[in-house]
Amino acid sequence: MMKSLSEDEEFDVIIVGGGPAGLNTAIMCATRHLKVALFERNRIGGFLATLYPNKIIPNYPGFPEGIVAIELVRNWLQHLRFSGVKVKNETVLDVAKGLTVTTDKKKYRSKVVVIATGTKPKRLGIPNESKFSKEGRGVYYFPSHPEDFLGKKVLVIGGGDTAIDAALELLNLADEIALVHRRESFRAFDENVEKVRKSGLVDLILNGEVVAIKGRNRVEKVVIKQKGKKLEKRVEAIIIAIGLVPNNEVFKHLGLRTDERGFIMTDRAQRTIIEGIFAVGDITYVGLRLITVAAAHGAIASHHIYSYVKKPYWAREAWLNEI
Repeated sequence: MMKSLSEDEEFDVIIVGGGPAGLNTAIMCATRHLKVALFERNRIGGFLATLYPNKIIPNYPGFPEGIVAIELVRNWLQHLRFSGVKVKNETVLDVAKGLTVTTDKKKYRSKVVVIATGTKPKRLGIPNESKFSKEGRGVYYFPSHPEDFLGKKVLVIGGGDTAIDAALELLNLADEIALVHRRESFRAFDENVEKVRKSGLVDLILNGEVVAIKGRNRVEKVVIKQKGKKLEKRVEAIIIAIGLVPNNEVFKHLGLRTDERGFIMTDRAQRTIIEGIFAVGDITYVGLRLITVAAAHGAIASHHIYSYVKKPYWAREAWLNEI
């Protein structure tokens, strides 16, 4: 028999993850007078706070000239505090099907759990990558702190928006910039790719692949395979921007339906196949990974969470066990 929990350990809604989707879900649920707790082990704001706090976010509604990522996060935090959401800086270790959430500090119980853990940078899996990604030894996944690259020889790896954004961020910082992409064309926005090309400051190494990182105590050079040949290039910092993978380790045992990459499948109400568990934002199987889409997920989920928890007269939708 499970021991009874105190009032501050029981909630209507527990949200795991404090990025745009989790934040908006929390705010919208609290607005509907649900008792909400949001768990985030790192900084609130997701990638906006941890990976690219200084990036200008373009085309976000209400900011025609764009807004700096960390400023947008601060606005959300102010709204979050005003809404009365309980924010807990704890690491979620387990979520049980009975909607018990175990953290590194205690246990909680909820009527609904919302998975909003987003994604994490994909790793190359090459020699010395892990070793040099610690303690500022030369491997990074985004130029979060521009001063780390000032006056250095920097190599960017990737061909999507994150890689191109990183190259643009470095234009006025790095001494030398090279970008390695395994294909001839880029997946990033054409406008930004053109900016990189026209700058004349980025050495584009196309149809190439980084196969090893070398150095004694930190990054000193990389091995690039191109057209069947291997060449070594001296660098002082590497930014690996080859994509994102779902941050789903804590939830794998639940048996949620996912795609082949591990992104969670939901119905149009953001419900998973397990009753009481919703998923929102980049952790879900969604083709368009934008802040506005993540925020919209929060609005959609909150409406159906309220319906599920409070069961108003108009709530008629049954929970589906197939998606």
